[in-house]
Amino acid sequence: MSMESVGTTSPSVLIVEDDVQMRALLKDFLQRQGYRTIERESGVGLTTLVESEPIDAVVLDKEMPGINGLDLLSFLHRRLPDVPVVFVTAFGGRDVAAEALRRGAYRYFEKPFRVAAVVDAIGEAMREPPRVGHAATRP
Repeated sequence: MSMESVGTTSPSVLIVEDDVQMRALLKDFLQRQGYRTIERESGVGLTTLVESEPIDAVVLDKEMPGINGLDLLSFLHRRLPDVPVVFVTAFGGRDVAAEALRRGAYRYFEKPFRVAAVVDAIGEAMREPPRVGHAATRP
């Protein structure tokens, strides 16, 4: 599927994941579904990025060099309150899931996860009308 369509703009998904293979896998799956992707290995430079690039959804890892994914989630939720964030981690558990949802995550997935499930969650989030703070009410 071509990412370029005459007269249309593909939704943009920011992938913030330090694992090169996971980032490439997410990029591949999302692009096959027609999304434009922006990839970063950490939160470095995201302040500028969110000001300059249109972002429709985010896939965010918890453990990365530099800023912690939970802190980055709080930042993104403040800056882009209507943009759904799918939070992924290999270092999770009930407390981390609850904290991620409290800080505004749309969905939470523990690694290993089915990449298709993450892509489906992005699609679901894009079909819902934007509602500030909606993630905290999700199971």
